[in-house]
Amino acid sequence: MDKKDQTPEPPELPEKTHEDPLKDYEAMENSPDLAATIDNLLKSPGRVLYEWQEGRGGLVGRHLGLIAAVAFLLFGLILGLFSGGTQLWAAPVKVFGGILVSALITLPSLYVFSCLGGIDMTLRKAGGLLLLGLALVGMVLLGLCPVAWIFSQSTQSVGFMGFLVLLFWLVSLCFGVLLIFRSARKFGTDRGGYLVLWALIFVTVTMQMSTSLRPIIGPAEETFLPQEKRFFLGHWFEVMGEE
Repeated sequence: MDKKDQTPEPPELPEKTHEDPLKDYEAMENSPDLAATIDNLLKSPGRVLYEWQEGRGGLVGRHLGLIAAVAFLLFGLILGLFSGGTQLWAAPVKVFGGILVSALITLPSLYVFSCLGGIDMTLRKAGGLLLLGLALVGMVLLGLCPVAWIFSQSTQSVGFMGFLVLLFWLVSLCFGVLLIFRSARKFGTDRGGYLVLWALIFVTVTMQMSTSLRPIIGPAEETFLPQEKRFFLGHWFEVMGEE
């Protein structure tokens, strides 16, 4: 055969490999104090997850819980400043209590759906993933607190303030849920369908909780909790219609 008729074979394409979602899954370099936990949560969450699962889990868990609690209480205080009065203490309590109840309600479904999705999950792991995600949600909300404070002091529109808070909540949830997804992949699967379903349930529960604990934004009513049951979409449409 003539050399001119010979064509070189194309090189083999490299196989696609999935990058490790938390490539920094290793112990923290220094003692996991509160400052180190915050720093690693934002920069190297894999190290926080490692300490929870294989290292100093109790200490890191307390720090994550403290971060989440302080963040949600401060964000609630900013919302309370919109109306003042009773809301200065009621709004922080409702925000913190609402997210705590939402987490407890959805923790079993996170565990079950993770197992159904092929993840090597235990209830302790599920609790750690949820706590890790909520701590990051709280940190994002803390970063947005100055913006929320500006609008709480410069507008009287309950509808606009509610829309702004909803936007901030959804943005912060995106960061927290994404971290939960990445952390769950560390324990055995790239299939995220079941976790997406759980995320939709979690978001819906938090939305309904905000309505069940109303008012969080706006003047406080005579009772701490409302007497009338409402679906969150119906409540939002009613508030927007009053503007």
